[in-house]
Amino acid sequence: MAKILVLNPVSTSKWDEITRKHLERIASPRTEFEVRSLRDGPKTIETEYDSILAARYVVEEAVRAEREGFDAMVINCFDDPGLHASREVVDVLVLGIGESSMMLGLLLGHRIAVISTGKSARSLYHRKAMEMGIAERLAYASGIDVGVLDLKEKEAEIEELVKSEARKAVDDYGAEVIVLGCGGFIGLPERLSEELGVPAIDATIVTFKLAEALAGLNLSHSKAFLYNPPPHKLYEWSRALKRIQTR
Repeated sequence: MAKILVLNPVSTSKWDEITRKHLERIASPRTEFEVRSLRDGPKTIETEYDSILAARYVVEEAVRAEREGFDAMVINCFDDPGLHASREVVDVLVLGIGESSMMLGLLLGHRIAVISTGKSARSLYHRKAMEMGIAERLAYASGIDVGVLDLKEKEAEIEELVKSEARKAVDDYGAEVIVLGCGGFIGLPERLSEELGVPAIDATIVTFKLAEALAGLNLSHSKAFLYNPPPHKLYEWSRALKRIQTR
């Protein structure tokens, strides 16, 4: 049995119930999960600045999740704010939907495309692919011109915009797998897969299922090098944790 926290790293609960309903459909009967959002931080993550603002609060939630007995935490934003810092601070599994879904996409096809939101998506996710060492297998990246908070208000329009970009990625750039690069797209990939004839990945869903599998196998991140914090940092964090507890 796995206990998983799904964190929407924004200071609005707008996405909590939507996310919960979709995960209830696919969660294992033996999995216990909770969906939360931040008490502080940005309302959306649409820029690098937003991501940095959210990161410190994400780390605090990772600490809280470990103390509350969760086996894993899923950061439900494609930018993965606070992902690596959280892995330094806690021993439980921490997955971000961006890193996880892009890596899983490569198991289903040689080249992937990321379709997200905003004009900066093309550069942001090419850079992310470079950092992950998979840039040569990123066929295409783009973002539709719709704000994150509007994604569930204009669903029919959103679906057509995403579908158009996905077709371009497949027909013009040779993408074999479409990765939808925003937690707000949850539920959309099911219809896209049928129409496009290639796998379309729901980043939230696949990352949640990966968290179930890894937590069920008692696997978490290596602390040998990258996520092994210096001893003096452990002291600083222990003081920070006491402040978190008093809130």
